[in-house]
Amino acid sequence: MSTQPAYTFVWLSPLGISVVLFLLYGGFYILIGTLAPIMMNTETGRQVTVSSQAKDTALLGRPTADLLQASPPLATLRTILLSMIGGLLVTAGILEMAVTWFGLRQGQGWALGALALAGAAVFPFWWLVFKPFRDAGIQVGLDWPPFMLIPTILLGPALVLAWIGLR
Repeated sequence: MSTQPAYTFVWLSPLGISVVLFLLYGGFYILIGTLAPIMMNTETGRQVTVSSQAKDTALLGRPTADLLQASPPLATLRTILLSMIGGLLVTAGILEMAVTWFGLRQGQGWALGALALAGAAVFPFWWLVFKPFRDAGIQVGLDWPPFMLIPTILLGPALVLAWIGLR
């Protein structure tokens, strides 16, 4: 009778590197989600933009910080929405890390499917976020906020390496 496990995980393998990338992906969401309610009403937080200060100003007509100062109800709405988004990012990050650690790291194909589906599911929403810019004739490019850009950059290599590692 063999007592060796049926599956051996190796960190320096395609699957191992993929696990690291997915853990970074989830950890980044947790970090940004945790910082959102802490930083949003600081001087720095009030400067945060969707694309860049110049492009956001072109879309909104004034810098974000000026709009928030001029409209306390708008500032309150922003506080509420960023708190909700922060909570959702923390939740998504925890789930991303749990599926990675307890599924993908164990060589489970369902985990790769879940991570791929969750990663791809955000793209239509990013398209909607930038739709007002496109409608106004403002080209955004890759000057996305870090909570969008960094996971997007990590997703492709993580998926490919996991697929290779599970074959």
